[in-house]
This record gives sequence, structure tokens and C-alpha cells, in this order.
Amino acid sequence: MRLHFVLPQLEPLYGMERAAVLLMRGLRAQGVEVTATVLSRAVPAGLDDLAVDHLGLGTRITRLVEAVPPLRRRLRALPADVQVVASGLWGAVPVGAALAGTGRDFVAWEHSLLPARLDIDRRVRALARASRAAALRPRLVVAVSDGVARTVRRLAPGQPVVTIPNAVPVAPDVPPRPVADPDRIHLVTTAALRPLKNHGCALDALALLPETYRLSLAGDGEEWALLQARARELGVAHRATFLGRLPGVAGLLAEADLLVHPSRAETFGFSVVEAAEAGLPVAALPVPALDELIPALVPGALAAEPGPAALAEVVRRLTGDGRPGPDDFARAWRARSAALDPAVVSRRWVQELTR
Repeated sequence: MRLHFVLPQLEPLYGMERAAVLLMRGLRAQGVEVTATVLSRAVPAGLDDLAVDHLGLGTRITRLVEAVPPLRRRLRALPADVQVVASGLWGAVPVGAALAGTGRDFVAWEHSLLPARLDIDRRVRALARASRAAALRPRLVVAVSDGVARTVRRLAPGQPVVTIPNAVPVAPDVPPRPVADPDRIHLVTTAALRPLKNHGCALDALALLPETYRLSLAGDGEEWALLQARARELGVAHRATFLGRLPGVAGLLAEADLLVHPSRAETFGFSVVEAAEAGLPVAALPVPALDELIPALVPGALAAEPGPAALAEVVRRLTGDGRPGPDDFARAWRARSAALDPAVVSRRWVQELTR
């Protein structure tokens, strides 16, 4: 089997960019010949083992139009037995346009097409509408969660869809840590400060919790000043520490008592898996993708409803008598290892693409 991925970008190597690298390496380990074209920015260092070229386009939405002529030349030059895989709407729309009229089809690898994302992001709404055109539709959509798969089926009835989760390297089983100091409970968030990540809900929840709770927010973004003002308004500025972007969060997770994940929508949930690997339970809102991970693969609990009061309640529970124990972490580790192992995930890709 031979696959050629079209990726919107690989830099910075976070989230779905990291997922793409893990998948390509996993497929190659299964004997699949893998190449890729990146639309925007450069190829990060450390990927010399992968055959990746790039178009060097900017990151504005206009790149979706600018990418079509060079993509058409690149994809038409591929041998007939190479299957094209377009990553996300940002890859699928220009790939569909580039292949229109060529008689060649493609597979779409969809990460973030969820109701909340459609509600909040007008660009995603526009791309989702464009992708429904018959000429741009893929022969198959591989969704990273059942939540994404449901959204694809609702928007494009009749579209073949299969759910295959992202690959996550199997890490050692780490037992949970007890709350280090009940008089100073340390909560953390690890996500960009953007509207979709909903950090305001975490601050509102903090205001409903006793003074013994502290919150560290790792990440930066457009809501930095807005969230700091919100913390002052709520009277919790002395309990909320804005750390900015960190090169890694392993040290922060090792010091924390609970990861709070208030996102309105989640592409997959790498950050909650990372917390579980550090022996840290997770409190999150009941949203698609996360409800497939917590508590089955990630120890923790979902709030009863998507609001600060319910989030505060689940935080209390997970830092008190309802804290997951060693058996909960061991079960989640076994389930995670079985479902997300790169060898398992890549074998599922091969099975689906050879049907």
C-alpha cells in the first residue's frame, strides 16, 4: 500500500500535527509507503525519517485557493496506486478541488468537525458547506472520534464514515497520586487561551470553590488579557496564575492535583491522555470526543452539564472522596493501550483502506 498525506501544516508540532507524524510513522512500520505534502509553513526538524515536501504557503484562509494549482500538479504526478489522504477540512477542500475532473478520489481524515466548532467558527462553517459539493466529497471519511463521525453523517448523508482514534505511544502505567495538601489544592489547565477552550468557565468554577483551591493556566492566546480581567472581576486573581506558553507541561502535571479541561469542543484530547499518563485525573465538560475518553481511557469524570457550577462540583468530587484510585488508573491504562497503540491504529487504517 502507498499513501500520500496532504497536511495543512506540521508546525508547531502540537495536537493534530503530532497525530499526523505518529500515524505516518505507524503506517510505515506496517510496511506502508508514506509520503506527504504540507501546505503552510515549513517542516519541523526531527522529521528526516519521513518523506515530506511543502508548498510554503501562508496561513491565511486564502491559502486554500492558492494551494490548488501546485497541489493539482503534485497529486497528478503520483503513481496511480497511491491513495491520497487529506487532513481536515483545511486539507480536504483544496485536495478535492485539485482532483476535480481527474477521476481520482481521496480519503478525508477529519479531526474537528463538531457542533460547537460549527457554532463558533464561521470559517469551519464555510468549509463544511463547500465540502458537501459532489466534486469535493471524499470516497471515505476517517473520523478520530464518534462525535466527529456523527457530525459528518449529519452534514453529508450517505457519506461513508469510519471512526479510528488517533495513535498515542503506549506509556508505562503510572498509579494516581493523592492530593498532596488538602489546604492548597492545585488545579491546572493546559490549552491555548482561545474562546473554544472556554477558560472562563474554569475561572467561574474556581470562584465557586473554597479558598484552598488554586488554578494554574498554561498557554497563551487571544483571550490572555480578557481572562486576566475576568479573574480580577471574580475576585480570584490571587488564586489564578497565568503561566504563558510552556515548552512542556510534564513538570506542571507532576505538581498538580487535577487537570481541569473546560473545552467546549475537543478534536481528540491529547492533553487529557497526557494527564492520565502522569497519574493525574481529569475533570471535563460533557462534550463529544471527551465523553469517549473519560473515564474509560482517562481516569476522571465529566460534569453533569456544561456550566461552571457542575464543573466546580466534579472538581470537588475528584479532589475528595470520589478521586480515582489505582484500579481505575490500571483499567484505563489497559483500555488506552489496546485502543490507541500506534500499531493497532495503523492496522485499522490498512484494513479500512484495503476494503
